[in-house]
Amino acid sequence: MHEVAVTTAYTGGKMDSDERALHRISTVDEDEKHLDRFWEESRADICQELIGLVTFEGMADRDAIEDGGMQKKSCNYELRLEVSKSFDEALLPSMRLSLFSYFVQSIVAKWYVYTNKGEAGAYADKAATLLDDIHRKAVYKKRPTRPTYND
Repeated sequence: MHEVAVTTAYTGGKMDSDERALHRISTVDEDEKHLDRFWEESRADICQELIGLVTFEGMADRDAIEDGGMQKKSCNYELRLEVSKSFDEALLPSMRLSLFSYFVQSIVAKWYVYTNKGEAGAYADKAATLLDDIHRKAVYKKRPTRPTYND
């Protein structure tokens, strides 16, 4: 949600022709209920896109260590997929980045339907492209390699 706030504030701040754009477009704490709903809708969209591959989707508790050495619980989003044995694990970092960007673009697109209709479509298109990117990478299979034997 932090990245959504940064994106909406940046967009509003760059609209020189509209002096109320920053106030109208950027998200604030009072918008949390709407943004949470957009988060949930985006989660549902990713599950629909990856139907048949998803083995777990949701928030998972993790133990984390704070700066002072104290242990606390941290809640992270997890998406686990059942992929082919030929899946290329080198794609994982790119998939994580695309997933993060998908959520930001998707939530911002839904927010802009309320506040910035002119750019809502572009953000929705970018979110859809990222969703397709994630799907393509999830089903991609490495070419088999011929085994080599040491005699």
